[in-house]
Amino acid sequence: MNAIILAGGKGNRMEDVLPKPLVRVKDKTILAYQLDYLLNSKKIEKIILSLGYKADEIIDYVKINFPDYHIDFAVENEPLGTAGAFKLALLKIDSDFVLGLNCDDISDINLESLKNYAYNTICVAHPRLPFGLIKEENGYATFEEKPILADWVSCGWYLFNREELLPLLPDKGSLEYDVFPKLKLKLFKHEGFWRPLNTKKDLIEFETEVLPEVLQ
Repeated sequence: MNAIILAGGKGNRMEDVLPKPLVRVKDKTILAYQLDYLLNSKKIEKIILSLGYKADEIIDYVKINFPDYHIDFAVENEPLGTAGAFKLALLKIDSDFVLGLNCDDISDINLESLKNYAYNTICVAHPRLPFGLIKEENGYATFEEKPILADWVSCGWYLFNREELLPLLPDKGSLEYDVFPKLKLKLFKHEGFWRPLNTKKDLIEFETEVLPEVLQ
C-alpha cells in the first residue's frame, strides 16, 4: 500500500516561521511523527508528500533525515485545496488502495486492520471537548473539564480505492466538501490515540501527553 501525507498548508495558527510539518514538539517534528509511524509499520511501500508552502525546506529536511526510504514529493505551484493536492499526489501512486492522512493528525491507527477493509473508508475517533462541559443536576451546575465525547469525528486518516477516487477529484477543491459527498465511505472506528496539532495551544498540550510506544 502507498500513502499520501497532505503537508502543504502554512500553519498560520502555529505562530511559527517554519512550515507546519517542520514545527517541533517533544523534540521531534510533526512530519517525523507521521513518517516514523508509517515506515516502522512495514505496511507502506511508498510515501508521497503533498507539499505547497515552503516545499523546498521540507524536501531538504526529508532528504537529510530519511535518505534511505522511498519518499517522493508532489508540489503544488498554487493552492489547490485538499482535493486538488491529493489528485496531484495520486498520479504518483501505483497501489490499488492508498492511505491518505493529514500531516497534523497524530494517531496510532492500526494499519493492518485498516488495510483489510478494502473499501473507501474514513477513520473516526472520539473528540476531546476544548472547554469544560457543564450539566445541570438538581438545579445546580456540574463541571467536567475537557471531556472526551462519545460522538465520532473524522481524525484525518482515510483509505481510498485509487480508481474510484481519481475521477471524482477536481483540479482545485476540498476533499470534505467536493469529494466526500460523492463517495460511499465506511467508518473505521479508532479507539486509540489521536491528537490534532492545529494551534500553538495544541503543541503546548501535546508536550504533556504520554504517547503510545509506537509514536515515541
